[in-house]
Amino acid sequence: MTFKDLVKKILKYNKNSDANLIEKAYLHSQTFLKNKYSEEEFKLWIKHYLDVTEEVVNLKLDDVSIAASLMHGLLFNGEDIKNIRRDFGNEIADIVENVHKMDQISHNISKKEIKIENLRKVLLAASRDLRALFIILVDKLIVLRELSIMPDNERKRLARDGIEVYAPLAYRLGMGKLKSEIEDLSFKYLDEAKYKVIEDKVDKIRKSGERALFRIKKDIKRALDQESIKATIQARVKHLYSIYKKIIEKSSSLNDMTDIIAFRVIVQDIDDCYKSLRIVHENFRPVSNRFKDYIAMPKPNGYQSLHTTVVDKEGKIFEIQIRTEEMHNIAEEGVAAHFIYKKVNHEETFDRRLSWLKQLIENKDSLGNFDVDFFGEEIYAFTPKGDVFELPKESTVIDFAYRVHSDLGDKCIGAHINGKFASIRDTVKNGDVIEILTSKTQSPSREWLKFIKSSKAKEKIRHALKEAGKLFGGIYYVKENSKKDIGETLLVFEGEKNLVPKLALCCKPLPGDLVIGVKISNKRLMVHRVDCKGIFKTTKKKVKINWVENFDRPVGITIEAVDRPGLLKEVTNALVRLNLKTEKSKGRMINDNDIEYSFNADVKNLDNLNDLIFRIKKIKDVKKVYVKLV
Repeated sequence: MTFKDLVKKILKYNKNSDANLIEKAYLHSQTFLKNKYSEEEFKLWIKHYLDVTEEVVNLKLDDVSIAASLMHGLLFNGEDIKNIRRDFGNEIADIVENVHKMDQISHNISKKEIKIENLRKVLLAASRDLRALFIILVDKLIVLRELSIMPDNERKRLARDGIEVYAPLAYRLGMGKLKSEIEDLSFKYLDEAKYKVIEDKVDKIRKSGERALFRIKKDIKRALDQESIKATIQARVKHLYSIYKKIIEKSSSLNDMTDIIAFRVIVQDIDDCYKSLRIVHENFRPVSNRFKDYIAMPKPNGYQSLHTTVVDKEGKIFEIQIRTEEMHNIAEEGVAAHFIYKKVNHEETFDRRLSWLKQLIENKDSLGNFDVDFFGEEIYAFTPKGDVFELPKESTVIDFAYRVHSDLGDKCIGAHINGKFASIRDTVKNGDVIEILTSKTQSPSREWLKFIKSSKAKEKIRHALKEAGKLFGGIYYVKENSKKDIGETLLVFEGEKNLVPKLALCCKPLPGDLVIGVKISNKRLMVHRVDCKGIFKTTKKKVKINWVENFDRPVGITIEAVDRPGLLKEVTNALVRLNLKTEKSKGRMINDNDIEYSFNADVKNLDNLNDLIFRIKKIKDVKKVYVKLV
């Protein structure tokens, strides 16, 4: 596409477009790239910039987005952001800078643990201006289209990032068309052999069914015309990567799939959607249990449509999707289309379709399970009243309870799933109707953290445990007869054994938190939570580190408390209730009012130690509790 063609395309949907601004941005890029590259290289670069901008124009974004897309990669090529800020102002410069930061992040992705934090950085940049995220997604799409001219090792890396990072982002933003093309292009370069096999088979199915497609389309149109419903009818072929996933995950064969080719019926309003559904069911036999109403219950990313599977007179099974034009555009372009219809500008807060993004940015505790929630496929389950909730795949009853309400999760003892009793550990399946059972005496347990799947449930459980003092909140540990910061004697790490761990004050990790060590000297290891910003600013050596879960020797407990009659008896009762053996008990006066009481307890694991400390801290007049491994 030439620049003149691009301007014509823009003016078709925006007659008031600022053509001078757009031309100025194009000339800025053109001049900079010409001065930097050879003629051949310049042509490749300027084509890439125009291709990216064409896709931005296809999303019908504003002039600022178009100008920014025309300069989106200049910082990567060596341009100074000050020049763009001087010539185009802060709004355009900020978008270009955010795109550049996101691009840098994708180049630094190496392994999954780091990828999760990098993805958070992408989201944080996007939260400042979603238009930057639209441009980076489009840029990744164009890069995937250009993979044939790149080295093989680069192809694999870029294709993997496409399928693991940018396709899920596009899906979460409801950008179905973009997501599908990113997945198919990535799939092609990650496994060309399987891609070709599926492509050939789908092509044969499409060609062999062309007559049937024409006939069915004609029959649907005739039935709708008879009741004066204006509709556009499209036949769509399921994209190849989604077919591949279905083959792998559900052990399906292509011959068994009924939705490889489907019809989309696009009508004027919601009433016509339901009228069209009635007409379709009157003319074609519906397949039982294959109807979904995403209009009444939209997907979290904003997708709306009616889905039904039917059989024609010749026994052919096919899917029909019915939606309005607005629903169709939002299904294809997602949030970008939503901006147009609702006239949302970048300064307004996220609406409900972006609530997942806001929650992930704000909720740092979700980092440990971020990949589960973000990359995993979702399922939908219902309350008895018909409210629908999205959950990660393989979620449990506890996950569902917390998804409905925190109090429900805290008190959950089980559930009725489709009328049958289920334990808190039982897995929830797509379409289940779940009634949560509760008890006033129930409270969250650390054991729950071992089997839950959703980051929301994990966050709520950790919060409840910390509030109750069961995650060592306010407890100190002793090492080598000195009082150390919380948890330092309960850490184990690989490699150099002479390092002394120190818990970082910036993020204050607690036992049970996901942590990582940063070697700050030959003897000291600073321990951070994995989501702490400090670990991504440092270039110092990282050390894998974990909390001790089980103890092969007694644990020393020291209690500081106000001296009073009956205190030691209450401590002893706490030990007896837990059936713990103790030895080497001793006490001494610290001053006129306070006593120090110490003993060794034969606790077996972190859970038992948690329970003991929790009980001791509840005793009146206890000030501090110190712990050390004997």
